[in-house]
Amino acid sequence: MKTVIKVKNVQKTYDKRVILKQVDLEIKKGEIVALLGRNGAGKSTLLNVLLQLVSKDQGEIEILGEKRLKTEAIGVMLQNELTLERTTVKEILELWRSYYPKSKSYAELLAIADLEEKQETFIAKLSGGQRRSLQFALCLAGDPEVIFLDEPTVGMDLKHRQKFWEQIKKLQTAGKTFLITSHYLEELQNVVQRFLILKDGSIAFAGTLQELQQNGQKVTFRFTSVLDKSLFTELPGVLTVKNYAMNYIVQTTEPDELIQELVPYLPAIKNLSIEHDSLNDLFLEVTGGTYNVVSK
Repeated sequence: MKTVIKVKNVQKTYDKRVILKQVDLEIKKGEIVALLGRNGAGKSTLLNVLLQLVSKDQGEIEILGEKRLKTEAIGVMLQNELTLERTTVKEILELWRSYYPKSKSYAELLAIADLEEKQETFIAKLSGGQRRSLQFALCLAGDPEVIFLDEPTVGMDLKHRQKFWEQIKKLQTAGKTFLITSHYLEELQNVVQRFLILKDGSIAFAGTLQELQQNGQKVTFRFTSVLDKSLFTELPGVLTVKNYAMNYIVQTTEPDELIQELVPYLPAIKNLSIEHDSLNDLFLEVTGGTYNVVSK
């Protein structure tokens, strides 16, 4: 599959502080990739470098096979607010369309924004979620091949978030490529193909959710049993065992092995459930800290 974003040995320093160090990554055509990182990890700096909003100190970047940014083929939705307060929804959509020789139709962009009933409304009168939906439509005005989304669903209600991710999946089937940052990790699990996790300016993890889960993941077994606690603590691969009135919580990094070890005791085990770490838990394991919406 064709590589559309290629980054090699990129570094960036602000005021003698290294923000990005030896960043390497590749994103293929049609992928939806999430860029994650704690506050100060370098997410926004990396986005700005990719979009040539700030210069890199060293390294190589190619987007769509070129070092010069093909702005007509790039869609960008950043966290900044729309400032054309006395402009209507219709006016700003038509304005954005005029920037591109081959733009999406006005009707299509209006449907993407889900603002059919707000065409003559000033942007200042829109809710925060409606503004974000409008910004998403604007970033698609030129029918871009590669789309950068920085915290796209902040301020959206549940309805608009669900529709937003449905649109992302639909666009992916049309061959669009996405690089997305978001602190709503639960929203990403069923949409994103690969995760890039930045830690201290470097890529600490790059891979699928399944690969992330296998990266030292803890799996939790819950069940009820009259068996003694000592029996479970001695099983191989067990990290912790907690018992509250015959209700067991057993954690392991070797779930397959533990399942095999439990087979002889299954007649005395009831209500068995197996829970994998959430994406937030996995993020915590890689970065050593919780996720934060604010980024450098």
